[in-house]
Amino acid sequence: MYFFVNLILKKKEVIDPAMTVKITGILLKLIYSYYNIIINFSGLKLYILSINKFVYFHLTLFKNIISKNFHTLVKAKNRIGPHDNDIISVSVGSLLGDSYANKRYIEGTRLVFKQSIIHKDYLFWLYNFFYIRGYCSNLKPRLYTRKLKIGNEIKEYYGYEFNTYTFRSFDWLYKLFYKKGKKKINRKLINYLTPLALAIWISDDGCWTKYGVRIACNAFNLKEVELLVYMLKKNFDINCTIQKIHIKNKYSIYIKKESISKLINIILPYLHNSMLYKVGL
Repeated sequence: MYFFVNLILKKKEVIDPAMTVKITGILLKLIYSYYNIIINFSGLKLYILSINKFVYFHLTLFKNIISKNFHTLVKAKNRIGPHDNDIISVSVGSLLGDSYANKRYIEGTRLVFKQSIIHKDYLFWLYNFFYIRGYCSNLKPRLYTRKLKIGNEIKEYYGYEFNTYTFRSFDWLYKLFYKKGKKKINRKLINYLTPLALAIWISDDGCWTKYGVRIACNAFNLKEVELLVYMLKKNFDINCTIQKIHIKNKYSIYIKKESISKLINIILPYLHNSMLYKVGL
């Protein structure tokens, strides 16, 4: 176990490596061995080729040690994952939506999540998703106040926010979504736009419009919105149009009525209950 933890600590950041190892150790005075364990450090899952209940039980304990405790015991610059597909999907969907990535010079990148107070349940669900996987502290999301001037009147808005720990292995997400500190759409995003990512994106930026779903895309230019429409068609066979909004040179994606049933079937297993109204349910 000590050898393997140190192996992860010393492993340099890479995007798509894999290796096969055999791990033998003593846990609870029982001797056990893991054969044919393939660890994919980029994406992100432990694949077990030969397994029984005994091995699975100990592997579960082992994964808890790595994911929940390991992240808190090392410096940020040495946190290199591993991240599973669900973590990547929720991160991608959130970055398409309301969250943002905060890049730190040496340590790495952290993700910051904000939602208005009316979406408190959803924000706390996101927090629990990351917390139980060891990606953030046990400090509950913070209440924040935001003041906006509307005409001659100052209005206060309330919401909740939290952030993940900083990971050097989140730097690739920052590079995927940002250029010179501004959000952008990269063609490589198509590889990470999963049903779970789509569900999170619509939870953040979707809106039911009686017949279809509109997705706000204020952070992106027309070419980037066109690229997102292409990805939705390519990955999910969803038909969309691009609509201008009242803000100059800003657009939204409109998912047509004919594709709503397909959209619901794709994302319903991943939607939080408080977000069902986003697809007219």
